[in-house]
Amino acid sequence: MPMAGGSGDGGLGSGGAAGAFAGGAADAGEAGEAGGGSASGGAAAGGGGVAGGGGGGATVATKPSAGCAKGNGRPADGAVSVKDEHYFTFPESYDGKKPFPVLFGFHGCGAGNRGTSKDDTEWMSLTHDTRFATDYVRATPISSSPEGCWTYASDIARVIKAYDELLANHCVDTNRVFATGHSSGAEFVVQLLTTENQADAQHLDFKAVAPIAGYDFGALRGPIPVMYIQGIMDTVQGGDGHETVAHFRAANACSDSGSSKPYAQVMGCQSGTTSVNPGCIVYDGCQAPTIWCSHNDPAYSGTMHGVPCFGVQAAYDFFQSQP
Repeated sequence: MPMAGGSGDGGLGSGGAAGAFAGGAADAGEAGEAGGGSASGGAAAGGGGVAGGGGGGATVATKPSAGCAKGNGRPADGAVSVKDEHYFTFPESYDGKKPFPVLFGFHGCGAGNRGTSKDDTEWMSLTHDTRFATDYVRATPISSSPEGCWTYASDIARVIKAYDELLANHCVDTNRVFATGHSSGAEFVVQLLTTENQADAQHLDFKAVAPIAGYDFGALRGPIPVMYIQGIMDTVQGGDGHETVAHFRAANACSDSGSSKPYAQVMGCQSGTTSVNPGCIVYDGCQAPTIWCSHNDPAYSGTMHGVPCFGVQAAYDFFQSQP
């Protein structure tokens, strides 16, 4: 449930996924919930893939950022770190001339998820040794609160600053900038897309989003390709996220009937002793791909609030499927 400003998560230890990356620490504890410090349910290595994603259409041309003209090579150690503001990482093949796609990852609430360095902030940890690390420039803004929760009014300026710095100084494809987030970070992504924040959303211009365990903030602007992921009974957020999905369906002008079909391209995976069913469906008649994955991964101490074992790979494949 959101705290003041629209974010906030329960701080709960993770159930963990078999093969998951450690490092995404639990969100900071709300009143009545146990404090945590252990990992979110991560992406099982090599598991939980998704083919396609309903992108369709002609491939959008690459649009080099202003930084491509500077020809700056790969930064030392392949990273740019501005402590307590943002971190960028660059694949080994990055040369400063070829535009790369970008993943913006917004961490969950909690000092552990926020991290104290590039290596232990949540989305750098979750995507370490994945195709995101080899194929994308990764950008992880850091919330202004040391407790790690995002507050839209306080944090949107630092997110835009990080985005502007990335495009001005490094070579990326501005037509392929994607966003994901977990819990409070997913809430931030959803808030960005609300109708009242249209100017901010147009500035950042994310091509597609994959929020994980977010929250409902009302009407959204679209169309925008979305894969929305949440536990079938997320006890931190108090449900499966169908309210948020309904707003994405409306923004993407999906069929009034609400008809959908199973989205079997996202494969199941193992989270501890649980065989996880991603539970994904794709809605019919939408102006942009609209996918909802309502899963049973018990990560986050049985709360179904974590990043499920299929989540990182599914987000990667969904983004890759966009034209």
